[in-house]
Amino acid sequence: MHTRLHLAARRARRARAHRRITARSVIWGGFATVIAVTPAAAQLEAPTTIPPPGPAIGGALPPPTTPGGFSTPGGPGAQLSPESRLRLGGPGFPFDTVVGPAAPGAPARAWSVTPSIAIEQTYNDNIFNTARNREEDLITRVTPALLLGVDTQRLQGRLNYAPGFDYYWRNTDENRIRQQGNGQFQGIVVPDLLFIDARGAASVQSLSGGFAPGTDPAVGRDNEVQTLTFSVSPYLVQRFGGLATARLGYVYTYVDQDRVDPNAPLPTGQQASSFTPSEYSSHQGYLVVRSGEDFGRLAMQGTVSGTSFVGSGLYEDAYKNIGVVETRYAFTRMVAGLVELGYESQHFNTVPETNVDDVVWAIGTRLTPGPESVIIAKYGRRDGFNSFFLDGTLAVGVRTRLSANYSERLTTSALDAGDLLSTTTLDPLGNPVDAVTGVPVLPSFANSFLGVQSGLFRQKTASATISQAWLRDTFSFTVSQTDRTPVADAPGATTRGFSQKGTSFSIRWARDLAETTRLTSFAQYGITTSSGANDSDTYSAGLVLAHQINPTLTGTLSYRVSIREGGTSTGGQPQSDDRTVQNVITAGIRQSF
Repeated sequence: MHTRLHLAARRARRARAHRRITARSVIWGGFATVIAVTPAAAQLEAPTTIPPPGPAIGGALPPPTTPGGFSTPGGPGAQLSPESRLRLGGPGFPFDTVVGPAAPGAPARAWSVTPSIAIEQTYNDNIFNTARNREEDLITRVTPALLLGVDTQRLQGRLNYAPGFDYYWRNTDENRIRQQGNGQFQGIVVPDLLFIDARGAASVQSLSGGFAPGTDPAVGRDNEVQTLTFSVSPYLVQRFGGLATARLGYVYTYVDQDRVDPNAPLPTGQQASSFTPSEYSSHQGYLVVRSGEDFGRLAMQGTVSGTSFVGSGLYEDAYKNIGVVETRYAFTRMVAGLVELGYESQHFNTVPETNVDDVVWAIGTRLTPGPESVIIAKYGRRDGFNSFFLDGTLAVGVRTRLSANYSERLTTSALDAGDLLSTTTLDPLGNPVDAVTGVPVLPSFANSFLGVQSGLFRQKTASATISQAWLRDTFSFTVSQTDRTPVADAPGATTRGFSQKGTSFSIRWARDLAETTRLTSFAQYGITTSSGANDSDTYSAGLVLAHQINPTLTGTLSYRVSIREGGTSTGGQPQSDDRTVQNVITAGIRQSF
């Protein structure tokens, strides 16, 4: 009798949580709806360049922009060569929809709208990803999707929106809706004067972590975190000939990060989480003045920015203000020196209270060894501590590319999600890429390698990738590391923040078996270290076979195995069966229209 009452209560909690997530998902759906009706506003006029929407705080002066204002990436940006008919990346496991290219020689279209719907049938032998009490199930996933691209003289941008509905045949209380997608649009309201920028993103990650970076976590809904972000920014641009350009703008940002089932306990054997739901709005005003070509080799930029937060808990009465002057001097066509100096003031309602009132400075260099290569390296002080910064990509010949990045910052999981909107752009297929280098970016709020926390922490992230693209094969090897050190806890948190460090090694190989058939494989090893828990080792491997049946119909068959060892609380000794194994087999079909 007690078991029945427990199951009934658990299902009731999940139903209430599902209604909350469904209500929040209206925000992302509303963003997609606004974009869908935008064509009426895209009047054709004389070409006018759209400048970048926000201040380049924390980085070197932005590179020249293409018409439309998107930063010129350091290369193709996509994981595959242009000749490929199929692609990697996106919100699926671990590869998204198969998409064919435009017909050879076809003229570029101002509007490109590709709706589609996918149906996948999955067998999962451990749906909760636990070491004990394993449960298997068949899951049907229905994913309608919209891939939208626009490149007119008044509006540029793209949207890749793919919400998914999962139906569990045995464990129906696990049914859920998952919001996933990315969208960025920039428009001209008044030519050469008033512009507007709108961005949004949605993704799902595992609360407790333990999954290979870049893979879709197959866990129970009580172990999932849904993140929704949206920003809109109107801004004015005034040019003073070749002397300077001034930009005055406002940015509204909304972030919602919540568990699908907030009242359920974590799976057996997992470390307690310091995560609490986070929801905030922020209002940022900024003024940027940038020197023009009259200064020759010397480029200067002055920025004043103030951000106030509206929310509860950590974000109550929080603010971030900064003023900084950045300079860049080109010694040669390939080498430039960077210097910046300023002051910042930050406040967060944490326990204990966090206040940063400090000088900001940095020195560094910007290297451009080729048209598809750019490297920015700096050392300085920001967020109250000294740190190093690196972001770059280097083309070695025609087919080989090296990329690397390193950064340290004071942040939270929700702040990371909001800031990501301003530091990335989208490739032609709607995948996020670094705005400077064009390298594919795995959003921090879609990375299920480490667990999710809500307190304030100092985060160090580093990654390096070498990739090769051939006519039929693509290879990539990536090493990445994330190190989080808690600084302060969110008010009312029941569990204190804990340090986490994760290092992963992954290799991916894709081969075109035929013009319309691709086989993709990956293997990954990772180790995580957390205070209060034993070290955890994760192993993942998978294969995906994709075949384009006809120009609008694609079929896929995939297999993935995930293994996790360790990770139990240090309050007791690990048991002999503290080894989690999960096998996932999926067959799917997608119809484009």
